[in-house]
Amino acid sequence: MKINVKLIALFSAIMVTVTATLGFLAFNTVEASVIDSELHDMQNIVNDKSNQIATLHSRASEDIIFAAQNPRFSDYFDLSDTKSGNTYKEGVIQFTSEQRKIKSELEDWIYHFQNKFTVDETCYIDRTGQQQGALILKAPVPDEHLSSTKKSEDYFVPSFEKNPGESYVQYPYVSPATKRWVFAYTTPIITSSDGQKSGFYHFEMPIYVFQDVIKSDSGRMFVVDPEGFLIADSDYNYSNKPGSGYKGQLHTEYFPSAKSISDSEDFARIVSGMNSLEEDQTEWATYDKNGEKYFIAYEKLPTFNWTLVYELPRSQLLAGENDLDTLQMNLISLTSLMSIGGLVAVIVISSRITNPIKILAASCKKQDVHNLKKIDLVTDDEINDVTVALNNMIKQVNEISLMKEEFSSMVTHELKTPLTPIIGWCQTLKNPKIMGELSEKQTNAIEKIQINAQRLQQLIGDILDAEKLDMQKMKFDFQEVNVTDFMNHLHKNLQRIMDAKEIKYMNDTESNLKLIIDKNRLEQVLTNLIINAVDFVPEKGFINIGAQDKEDSVLFFVKDNGVGIDKNKIPNLFSKFYQVETSMARTHGGTGLGLAICKGIIDGFNGKIWVESEVNKGSTFYFTIPKDSIRTNKGKN
Repeated sequence: MKINVKLIALFSAIMVTVTATLGFLAFNTVEASVIDSELHDMQNIVNDKSNQIATLHSRASEDIIFAAQNPRFSDYFDLSDTKSGNTYKEGVIQFTSEQRKIKSELEDWIYHFQNKFTVDETCYIDRTGQQQGALILKAPVPDEHLSSTKKSEDYFVPSFEKNPGESYVQYPYVSPATKRWVFAYTTPIITSSDGQKSGFYHFEMPIYVFQDVIKSDSGRMFVVDPEGFLIADSDYNYSNKPGSGYKGQLHTEYFPSAKSISDSEDFARIVSGMNSLEEDQTEWATYDKNGEKYFIAYEKLPTFNWTLVYELPRSQLLAGENDLDTLQMNLISLTSLMSIGGLVAVIVISSRITNPIKILAASCKKQDVHNLKKIDLVTDDEINDVTVALNNMIKQVNEISLMKEEFSSMVTHELKTPLTPIIGWCQTLKNPKIMGELSEKQTNAIEKIQINAQRLQQLIGDILDAEKLDMQKMKFDFQEVNVTDFMNHLHKNLQRIMDAKEIKYMNDTESNLKLIIDKNRLEQVLTNLIINAVDFVPEKGFINIGAQDKEDSVLFFVKDNGVGIDKNKIPNLFSKFYQVETSMARTHGGTGLGLAICKGIIDGFNGKIWVESEVNKGSTFYFTIPKDSIRTNKGKN
């Protein structure tokens, strides 16, 4: 049987079953019981989520209180050096050796504390508002970055008003450390010698931890504050990455208004009425949106007078499963005869149709593009024809790939074999101790032979590298490289190339840069980019190279003031055999493979390469290499 006949039979059976069932069940006597049952479930879900939120705050408070009870906090503030007051040198707080010893132990303690759950910043602050120690995203904060202005923060005074064993929760704000919205939890640090509150322990929890709690698999759940702003919303994508906010950002600029859900008067009235709820009180209401009734269940939270809301449209509310006897009896009596026949037909027919397609799709997804395998699937319909056609194509592609690889290997080998003695003899001929003195004309001729032989050797190497990249067979020898020394060495080695055109050649590499990388392949990429720049830079122009630390990666660049590249040609710049046409005569020939090879090598390091250019002003080639590129080595033998 053909697939189209099977599809007609399948959809006919589904259509008859669905039409008959919906015709009897739509908007009948079970609607009221379904709504009552679902509203009860919604209120239970709201109550459960409210408990989860309370547990989140409770756990955070308990953990910070527990952490602050570490006796080394008391020991630190009991030190005479600490009690005598802070000392500064050139604006940087100074610590004694005894202070640093305890600080080191506390940093380890805080580090393990941060590992328990997501925390942006953890610190301990004295009564002057000076941070005595801090960790940001598990990294210790250098002395020069410890803030001395925490006394102006909203949580400073309330933190000292709390009793031992109590914690304070600060309304969300943008963390100065990570530039994203957070909650702040604080608890006082009590010195054992005098029982005084000498400082307080503080940590910031990203607000997305709270927002993630209210995510819902169905419907919409959100938290609204007394001003009508959405603190959390399961349907809204908040910007929560570090750096997404800024210090002093108003909550009205970050949190969307509840009007983004509905601007109806009924919804605005419901939101306004939420402020009069008692703590833990649960209610429900309805309003209309886009021609459909929406049901909402809501409960007042104990924190910040916020309200937790769960919303479902009427269509989704009625679509849920339930165990009501009335609904069960109606479904059984009205659909028993049609359901049995229709269900069996749908299962059998759909299984026969979809199973071969699933098998074929799965086989195709598992294929390695460089080593295609025959698909083992036999059916009695058009799917079999598709399988046969695919297998024939796979066979032809594999044969062509093998021929291509063998031909490339043979051609490059045959071309490289004579080049080695040619280059070697050129060196020998120029040696006066072996061949005697040569005339200027003879020397020039031999040098031309040598230069062109070396150029041909380079082109052959490019072709081999391009082939290896295509076949994903390029090998990488990863080792730790001092990037600073490497760039200085590269700068020195290529200086002589610049002298012919009196090019100003600069190196702006940061100090103490290190990277685990294939040194030779990195040199191949940079040399290619620099040589290209030499070709297009005018006499007495400039070329600037460098490398910079970018947290998780290292950024390399080659900048020149050459002729530049038309923006319409940049998208194809890294394609194989692509060469930009310019009015400047090129002094460096090529096959158009150089930039393609550069991109292939950088891709092999799991990096990224791009160019910024402006015609008649110059170009800058950039590429980044992640510091953990060794784990993404794509090269294979």
